[in-house]
Parts: sequence; structure tokens; C-alpha cells
Amino acid sequence: MKRTTYSTAFSAGGSLLFKEAEALVRQIDDVESFILSQKKLDYSALPVNSEASKKRLGNEVVKRLRSLEDSQLIERYINGSKTDKLLILFYAACKQYLLITEFMLDTVLNKWHHLDFEIGAPDFKNYLYKQMDKHHELENLSPLSISKLSSAVMAMLKELGMNKDGKLHKKEFSPTILRRIAANGDAWFLEALLMNEAERNEIINP
Repeated sequence: MKRTTYSTAFSAGGSLLFKEAEALVRQIDDVESFILSQKKLDYSALPVNSEASKKRLGNEVVKRLRSLEDSQLIERYINGSKTDKLLILFYAACKQYLLITEFMLDTVLNKWHHLDFEIGAPDFKNYLYKQMDKHHELENLSPLSISKLSSAVMAMLKELGMNKDGKLHKKEFSPTILRRIAANGDAWFLEALLMNEAERNEIINP
């Protein structure tokens, strides 16, 4: 991951933004131009009422998708199943937000390895508080902001199918997409999906 500081802007979206992504990706006729920021999308198609919300959510979707830096993954999103799309959106969120990635690799993976399958907003809140000494950009977060961030991450995991009624759930995803992600140098994402060493090796070295 390139970033060494934590951005908390994902609370603006509050989830994986599936409906919003669906409204925008159909406008992409040249994926390479989109990634290079040469293609502007029309946010008026977004399923929200206010212009301010359209701009905020539109910018967030575009930012996450461009963080993939991979035209093949965006093509796979356009042509994939809903499960494929949610997987790619979660990967995009992790790519864009180091805080989400490290929460998955620290707290969530540790809970899974210790057979502690309970998952909820307090887990993310506790992780945030632990990081404040090392990441001063988090120190000024209000209790309301912390609550919104925690709810957003739990919503993402619920949409992805990894949080079912407050319990961690391991899902199977497309090996083709996972191989592409690993080939991009992001094999850490396989661990974030709770895959064990044998499963990861099967993806990395088919």
C-alpha cells in the first residue's frame, strides 16, 4: 500500500456504494481513459435527490474505482455477477483506504484465527482508538465520526457477505478475479478474505 497516513473519507459513502457504482459504470465506454481521469461521468444518474449528495457519492465511487489502476478489473466489474462486483468494490475500498485494509489484516484476521467469530462496530472502534497514538490524523475524530466510520465498515462487510448477523462468515469468490488481484501484487487481499495458506497458494500458484 502506498499511503502511510489514514484517510477516513469513506464515511461519506457509508457502504460499498453498489447502487451508485451500477449507475455510473454503464457510462464508461473507454476504461483506460476513465482510469487516466480523461473520462468524466454524469452524476445526475445517481439514485439520490440532492445535487450535493450526487457529487459527493459520485466522486467517492470514481475515486475508489480509479484506485484499482486495472482496466481488466473494471471490465470484469462491468460484465460480472453481483458477487463479483461486490468483491471488486471491497477491493477498491481497501486499495483506497489503508485503514480498512489494516483493520481486516489486524483485527478481523486475528479474531478468525482465534475462532472468535463475533464482529461488530465496537471492534472497529477499538481498532481506531488503538491507532490514535501512532496516527495523529485520527486524534481529532469526534465520537459521531468514529461511530459513522465503524458503521460504514460493518455495512461493507455485510454487503460483501462476510458479516452475517454479527458473525464472521468466510465466502468463496471468483478465482479468476482473485488471481488478477494477486498478480497486481495485492496477495494481502486474499488474507483479508480469510483465506488460509493453502487456499492462497492455489490462487497465487495455480
